[in-house]
Amino acid sequence: MNTLRISVVFLVIFSMLSGCTTVSRQLGSVTANKYAEPRSGTVWVVPPPQLEPPRPDERTVYISYRNISDATLDVGALLKEAAQNQGWEVVNDPTLAHYRLRTSTRFFGEVEPESGGASMGKGMGAIAGAATGIGVGVATSRATDSGLAGAAAGIGAGGLAGIGISNASKPREWALIMDVVLEERQGQPIEVEVSTGSESASASVSGTGNSRTASGGATTQSNSSSATTTKKTQYFPHGIRLSVWANQMNMQQEEAMPLIRERTQKVVTRMLPM
Repeated sequence: MNTLRISVVFLVIFSMLSGCTTVSRQLGSVTANKYAEPRSGTVWVVPPPQLEPPRPDERTVYISYRNISDATLDVGALLKEAAQNQGWEVVNDPTLAHYRLRTSTRFFGEVEPESGGASMGKGMGAIAGAATGIGVGVATSRATDSGLAGAAAGIGAGGLAGIGISNASKPREWALIMDVVLEERQGQPIEVEVSTGSESASASVSGTGNSRTASGGATTQSNSSSATTTKKTQYFPHGIRLSVWANQMNMQQEEAMPLIRERTQKVVTRMLPM
């Protein structure tokens, strides 16, 4: 009989804890907590260049994509679709394109709430393949967690549920950081110095690593190298770094990804001249 009672108690506790996120978000809506509803946005760590509008016959673009982070992620098709929807002709031969977008995912994972992934992006160094001399930096507002006050700790179901609600009310933020080299065709070959540096980063829930701890207990890990080289090319390589973020109370990765993909699709054509 005692075993049955204990089992029932733990079942009740589990049910209460599993609903903490829903309860916290509902309470947040009532109290106008900005983290109750999912939000997303972008931070241009290195903004796109201001280029002259292309002629109709110049609206051709070659788009390549690679993922050098540890995350399982592919947005290559999304980038091409976004460009086509804006009237660009996406070509398969890079030598036929007036513009070329070479995109690399550098990081996808959890970051500090309200950072927008900017601090992570600023620490990634130079953009590989881009012309040197372009600074990496951005000012971003930062905020502390705005969760509800936790209930008094206790061994009973009420105390555990209170702790669960407190944890579930804390905002969690996820960010996708991409490096883009926008190559613009020139009238004649030019000589340009470009960075060959590279760095990849990822967030691990294991709590181990050699960089900084992200919110939620995850740890960000990164490896980098940096050098420059001079090359002769028909295309001038502009460097762009973009962070796309999403946050909400106790947001999980699978909840953040659709918002980040949607936001990425909306902003990709801002990299190309209008």
